[in-house]
Order: sequence, then structure tokens, then C-alpha cells
Amino acid sequence: MITLSRMAWGCWAVVPVALVTYHYGPGQTAYVQDRAAQLQNAAVHSQASAQTAQDGAYEKHLAAIEARRSAFLDPTAEHTAAATAATTAEQTMYATAASEWKVTAERYQEVLTTLGDASPQDASAVRWSKARASVRAGDIWTGIDDLELLVDELEAEPAVDQPLARAAREELATAYYYGARLLRLSGMPAQEWRVESGKARQHFRYLAEQAKRGDSAESAADAINDQRNLELVLNLEQSTLVDLQGKAMPKDSPCSGSCNRPAKKPGKKKPSGDARGAGVAAEIPDGW
Repeated sequence: MITLSRMAWGCWAVVPVALVTYHYGPGQTAYVQDRAAQLQNAAVHSQASAQTAQDGAYEKHLAAIEARRSAFLDPTAEHTAAATAATTAEQTMYATAASEWKVTAERYQEVLTTLGDASPQDASAVRWSKARASVRAGDIWTGIDDLELLVDELEAEPAVDQPLARAAREELATAYYYGARLLRLSGMPAQEWRVESGKARQHFRYLAEQAKRGDSAESAADAINDQRNLELVLNLEQSTLVDLQGKAMPKDSPCSGSCNRPAKKPGKKKPSGDARGAGVAAEIPDGW
């Protein structure tokens, strides 16, 4: 009886130790993952709301372009007033979309902070989503810096997550294009915006060359899309400013962004490939 009692008390004494071990081991990991999942759901919901606002802003943008064109061709008081109203509606909606994207980026940052070092693979996907939201919020250069770092890290891994690495580089190229276009529209000199458009060309060309090496239908489709994007960058460089001002922005582009590109750190890796043989510049269609 005494032996059984001692065994019972011994087992009971182990319970707190086991609970503490679980709390700081598997229990802590489970809590972090559960909390990160909750925050991730909130971020995804915010992203959907931001995309809806972005789509609405783009519709206002197309309407404003038509209104301004009508006012230019027939500058009556009625057309002028309509153009002014359409432009105001466009700017208001883009401001709303930018605000929504900013909240989305902040929520993805909360996910990253919660994850810490618990799940590097999940964190990489979240970092891509956060950088993407930053670019669409108009914080283009911060998003670019985050994407450059992510691309470098992903491609340095022995077992590269190919779909994520490609998505990150494609988003980086797109961000450079957005930045170059906004810099040019803001009146920055060619030596400023051409630096960014050149980087967009390099990345899109690299993606096209990589896709051509694949033997799947998806790779073939990617190669065609990358080549098209490459030609759109050329169109940006070869169009006159007046022509560019009359064309619709890409659908997911921010309406504005900082025109002060932060100084780049030395030793930054350049993408493989170059911009030669890009093809003939194509007309920029609505909704790119």
C-alpha cells in the first residue's frame, strides 16, 4: 500500500513537469501555428477586400480616361465638369484601394512576427504576399527590396520551391515596371526611370528563358506571358510621354508612389540574362 501510494504521488509530481515541457515544446509550436493561422485568415480577408477596391479603382480609372478624352476633343462646360468629377472619383477610389492594401501588408507582417522562426517555408509565402501588398499600396520600393531579398534566399536553397521562386521574381519584375512607369509619369528624367525599366526587362527575360526550357503546357504558357510582359516594358520605354499618359494603367498598379528611389546597397545580385532580343514593342492593353 505504501509502495502504491508513493508511486501515485510520483506520477502526480511528474504531471507539472510534463505540462511545462509540452508548453515550451510541442504546445508552444501548436499555439504559434494556430495563432498564425488566425492572423493569416484575417490577412487573406483583408487582401480580398483590397482587391475588390483595386478592381473598383480600375473601373473608375477607365471611366476617367474616357471622360478626359471627351473633354479634350469637345471642351464644353459639360464635358469638362464630367472629366473633373470622373478624375476625383478615380483618385478617391485609388486612395481607398491603397489604404486597403496597406492594412493587408500590416496584417501579413503580424503573421510573420507571430511565426518567427517556427516555419521558414510558410514564412516565405507570407513574405511574398506582404511584399505584393506593399507594392499595390504604393510603397513600391519597400516591396521591391523585400522581393529581391526573398528571391535571393529562395534561389540559394538546395531544394528550391520553384513555383514560389518564380512567383516572387515575376512580382519583382512587375514591381519594377510599376515603379518605372510611375517615375516616368511623374516627370523624372530618363536616367532615373530607365534604370528601373531595365531591371524589369532583365527579370522578365530571365523568366521567359527559364520557361522555354520546360516541356509542359504550363511552361509554354508562362514563356508566352513573360515574352508579352517583356514587350510591354519595351513599349513603356519607346512610347512618347503623351502616348503613355493616354493609356490605361495596369490593372493592379498603384495610382501613385514615392518618386524618391532609395539608394541601392552595393553588391546586389543581378538577374541572369539580358534585355537583348526582346522583340517589337506591343500596344499596352487595358487590364494588364
